[in-house]
Amino acid sequence: MNRDNQENITYGGSIQAGDIIAAQCDYDAVSISGPITEQRFSHHRAVDTPSGAPYFESSLPNLASSTNSDTLYLIKYEPSKTYRKWLIGLYCFFFMGAYITSYYTFIQYVYSKVQKDFYPDVVSLNISGPCSVNSSTADDEKQTKIQQKAATWSMYYNMAAGIPAVFSNVLLGSSTDKFGRKFLFFLPCIGTFIRMALSVAGIYFNFDLKFHLIGYVIEGSTGQMFTMLVVCFTYVADITQGNGKMRSFGITLVELSIGMALSAFSFTTGYFIQSYGFFLPMLSSGILIAMSTCVVFFIPESFPKSKRNTSESIFIKIKTAYDLFLGSFNRGRRWKYNILMLVFAVTIFGAFGRYSVEPIYQLGAPFCMSSTKIGYFATLRNLVQQAVGMSMIRVLQMFLSDETIGMIGCVSFAGGMLTEGLAKTETMLYIVPVVGAFGMLTVPIVRSLLSKLTRSDQQGAVFAAIAAVETSLNVGGGVAATAIYNHTVGVQRGFVFFVFAACNIVGFLLMGIFKHFSRRSTQTLLEIR
Repeated sequence: MNRDNQENITYGGSIQAGDIIAAQCDYDAVSISGPITEQRFSHHRAVDTPSGAPYFESSLPNLASSTNSDTLYLIKYEPSKTYRKWLIGLYCFFFMGAYITSYYTFIQYVYSKVQKDFYPDVVSLNISGPCSVNSSTADDEKQTKIQQKAATWSMYYNMAAGIPAVFSNVLLGSSTDKFGRKFLFFLPCIGTFIRMALSVAGIYFNFDLKFHLIGYVIEGSTGQMFTMLVVCFTYVADITQGNGKMRSFGITLVELSIGMALSAFSFTTGYFIQSYGFFLPMLSSGILIAMSTCVVFFIPESFPKSKRNTSESIFIKIKTAYDLFLGSFNRGRRWKYNILMLVFAVTIFGAFGRYSVEPIYQLGAPFCMSSTKIGYFATLRNLVQQAVGMSMIRVLQMFLSDETIGMIGCVSFAGGMLTEGLAKTETMLYIVPVVGAFGMLTVPIVRSLLSKLTRSDQQGAVFAAIAAVETSLNVGGGVAATAIYNHTVGVQRGFVFFVFAACNIVGFLLMGIFKHFSRRSTQTLLEIR
């Protein structure tokens, strides 16, 4: 049940099946005998029902539950009173800092390793892109082969981690509804730390590139960074109320801390590698993940045993993630879940796809950007989207609904993609972050809206489903974007960005449909145990 009305009035005894509950009440004193699937009312006075029981009325227009239990007990919302709960922001910052540092370090190490293995006589091959006019044809051919082999190994590592992560995220995310949230803060730290430790050893002893697959499989089995996202967003759902806009704001704060880490460490890692090679940056990423693990000890549990339904098996919890979107028990509300998930998918596809093709796009004519300039551009875009775009969400919420903010995000993202696809000069390219400043607002808004639709004991399941989609698109989105770019670069170099823009226009339309029809369906979620 939403928190809009829940004080003062207490009912003694039980309320019979078929009665309508619609007054402020003490949740601990109310029980409902018999299954209730949906009950509606539109008046504001007490009348008799056919069963002879009273009909209590208030401002709540609808009540809906999704259970066949014989006896239901309303859950009382108990907000957390400690500020230590917001340490999840620091946890996310350290974790993402470690992840980004290791990512950029390892991807460049793989390129260097391939070069030394296949062309040991070549000291260095500068990656200047197709704009280079100073290199010989032989050097160009070597450069192309190295890029192809390095890209192939990168694909292997992504698949080694991504495929098991799809399944582990559903399993682990749903498990938090049975075992609580805190254990899942530790698990991705452990898996990622093991992967980084093996990478440090592999770099130091110059092991074969196949050795590193072990670490990626282990990390994927613990969910990668996507499990970290699952538990953080689920935690925010626990410590914020379902009604109002605080949940959207809390989720955006988590996204902001992740974005700031992305900006800071993507900018500094290049200089770190240039000065100290690959070993120390990879070692520092392991230290950062250890710091993230230490923060967890100070984060309080947000889902205590008293709120968990421990009688259900973990397989039932996993099935809940499926049923929320396709199950018969959620009939009448499934369309909301599915539309929001589609909006999330098309937005994330553009975000992940861009990372795969944008450096190649900018290396070529007419931009001919160096790797340093590409790093500056990526940092600028992240800073504008995170520091400017997401920091404005609280201001926007003062005037606009969450759905409208999500639609603004879609339009901004589409505008940025169109600008990038049409850009002919480097100056025009730097307009892209400005046009797309609000582009990533759609992602936290959709997470929040899905969370608000879901009961507290199903938050892990819904975020597990989101993580499964996100992990799948992380693996498949980059491959699809690269394929589109390869097949259209000869005709229109920026065509792939037009595809991303079209996806966001679809997201805009879907969000508009959700906003219009969800306003006409005014069910209030009945929180039950």
